[in-house]
Amino acid sequence: MEDLTTIDAHQSHPRNAFKAGVFSLVFPGLGQVYNGQIKKGILYFALSYLIPVIFAVTRWATSFTGMVIFMTIAISFLLCMVMDAIRNAKRQKFYILKPYNKWYNYILIAIFILTMNFVFDIKKMIGIQSYIAQTTANTPTILEGDWIITDTKAYEKNTPKTGDLVTFTKEDGQLFMYRIVGLPKDTISLKDNIVSINNKLSKSKFIADRNIEGIDFSELEETFPNGHSHRIYKSKEEFDDGMMNMNDFVVPTDSIFVLGDSRDHAFDSRYIGCIGKNQITGQIKYSYWGKTGFKRMNIKF
Repeated sequence: MEDLTTIDAHQSHPRNAFKAGVFSLVFPGLGQVYNGQIKKGILYFALSYLIPVIFAVTRWATSFTGMVIFMTIAISFLLCMVMDAIRNAKRQKFYILKPYNKWYNYILIAIFILTMNFVFDIKKMIGIQSYIAQTTANTPTILEGDWIITDTKAYEKNTPKTGDLVTFTKEDGQLFMYRIVGLPKDTISLKDNIVSINNKLSKSKFIADRNIEGIDFSELEETFPNGHSHRIYKSKEEFDDGMMNMNDFVVPTDSIFVLGDSRDHAFDSRYIGCIGKNQITGQIKYSYWGKTGFKRMNIKF
């Protein structure tokens, strides 16, 4: 009769801790399935979607604090799942393969998870998008190199407001980010780069003189008639008088007029025309990093 210990040793397939960890890192729950813990694998997979669903419903990630909480939970969950897979694999010194422990089953599970990730885009689910500001068109508010977060669902139920900073795309697919100064049927004028809306001139207050890369600017605080305040730059040297002063432009129906906060260095509605609400891709909420590091963290817009 053949020795039972020999049979067991021959049938044993110890789990590889490295494989288990990588499986769970790339495909949530697959490392647990590899370890023979299929119920735990399903639980981890479900939780990997439940977390973003909660943040999608609450809209917490549209604030800096909410985003920090979300990233902390997501990273902690991922580390917990990977460490669980590694720890349990190391314990499996003697492991009898389950019927589902086949390489083709792992591939099928991986394909299923990839398909779910494609169908349920987490960023779209949560309703945020990250960009890096590529120009100085919105200084001093948004600096070149700022890492910003936009709320892609901001206008699903609400209408854009004067003063909102938005991202939008034109017909050629190019991305822009500017401030809304005119809504449909508003009459917009500019007097020395200060906005007038429906014949009400915005208030402006001098803040300081600035020199940016050899160009002299005046920094002002501009307050729209609706009370929205923000900082703008005006070049001290005459840049384009035809764009610094503009008389009574009526914003067409279903259109929006936008301007850059760096009034003399922005390729905005004065040049590219008005935009449609359907072209807006999100409302800019805050920055979480920039060229100066932590100084540009949690800057609300």
